[in-house]
Amino acid sequence: MKTVRRLLRGPTGRPRRASKLDPFRPLITKLVCEDQWTAMLVLKEIRALGYTGGYSVLKEFVRSLRPKAVRRPHLRFETGPGEQGQVDLSPYEVLLAGRPVEVVCFSFVLGFSRWQYIHFFRHADVHAVCHGHVLAFAEAGGVPAEILYDRMKQLVLESHRHRVLLHPLFAALCRHYGFRAVPLAPGYKEGKGKVENPFRYVEGNFLLSHRRQGFQNLEELNAKAMAWLRTTAWVRCHGTTQEVPAERLAVERLHLALLPAHPFEAAQVEERLVGDDFCVAWETNRYSVPPEFAGHSAKVRVLDGKLTVLIGGHVVTEHTLHETRHKRYILPEHEAEFRQHSTSRHVLTEQFLRLGPAARDFQEGLIAERGGAAGYHISRLLSLAQRVGAPRVAEALRHAVRYGAFDYNAVARIVEGKTDKALTAPASPGPLPQHLQEYLRGVGEHQRPLSAYQRHLKKVDPEPEHGQ
Repeated sequence: MKTVRRLLRGPTGRPRRASKLDPFRPLITKLVCEDQWTAMLVLKEIRALGYTGGYSVLKEFVRSLRPKAVRRPHLRFETGPGEQGQVDLSPYEVLLAGRPVEVVCFSFVLGFSRWQYIHFFRHADVHAVCHGHVLAFAEAGGVPAEILYDRMKQLVLESHRHRVLLHPLFAALCRHYGFRAVPLAPGYKEGKGKVENPFRYVEGNFLLSHRRQGFQNLEELNAKAMAWLRTTAWVRCHGTTQEVPAERLAVERLHLALLPAHPFEAAQVEERLVGDDFCVAWETNRYSVPPEFAGHSAKVRVLDGKLTVLIGGHVVTEHTLHETRHKRYILPEHEAEFRQHSTSRHVLTEQFLRLGPAARDFQEGLIAERGGAAGYHISRLLSLAQRVGAPRVAEALRHAVRYGAFDYNAVARIVEGKTDKALTAPASPGPLPQHLQEYLRGVGEHQRPLSAYQRHLKKVDPEPEHGQ
């Protein structure tokens, strides 16, 4: 009754008690209304400025500044451990090297534990989305029985009333990991609420805290996102489960399907020929490889903004993809290697021809076949002659010319297959001049061990020459 009488009498004129929040109200209003900061980020900001009050009073004030959201009623459903995951994509604009760049966030959430994995891509094509699955499964330590999706165009080629046609690469991913993909009906966003709601947390906590300084590149963005997951997202108390996602994951991981022996290959892989300019082509641009591989067949692997070149199953170089047209990108180490082995070709030619008549025929075939890379092969052949002796190399050149094998590696294989018996060959040209010896010492070894070819050479009998 006292309260009723006090309200009927009206305000008593007693001043409102001061709050520790009062000096910060203008700043809080700006951060919430203009910059769209969350209450947690605001708390960190004003704590750094001297705020000593609690979080609850701040949260109430922030809530009063925001308009009331209109929500559509729906039923919440929960799943058991290992039963279900959800995947979605969300575009964002972030600062990369000081300029705004559009990126796409891949998000994977396990339904039981609410454990979330995120990874950012420049372009979210089917290869990127499948690669996001591979990374998420590896980090989670297993695969759920089913995963929910909306009917994103990267994964669903055709959508019918009672069925969908999946992209062949995504269908292969499902078979490889043994999970069932469930594309939801259009407009049923509540079905993926466990993965869509965390996007607000990613934007309002992680991205917002880095809005001012941005990131140097995509690699730094993903590195900091991973650090944020480990130090913040996975160890917080989840608002729905009231438990820590990392602790619930330890329970759910026991019910996830085991990972296969090898991860799924989500990259785009194509065959390419290394040109005489020691470059491979990709979408009108050219990317360099070590000059020694000029003329070789290579596999180009493109994924996550990176172009990787493999020759003989081994990675020989990696480039960052460029969104340009008809440009040539030479790595500094490749240019230095080319200049080291090619600028003195005219100086080395005279010494090379002293190996005998076969040297001239070999050089002509080498230039016709390798073009600008011929100097590189000549310099390495002279280094080989320094190590094993000119007679053995001269004999190997004669065999190489007969078989049309105009390549340093071919000559080296022939030399490795010879016995130590005396060979009929032109006289030794004598020791190299001192300046050429110093030059050739910088060539180094860049080939696979020659012993790898011994077994193959034993199976092949070179055909006898006429007249022998």
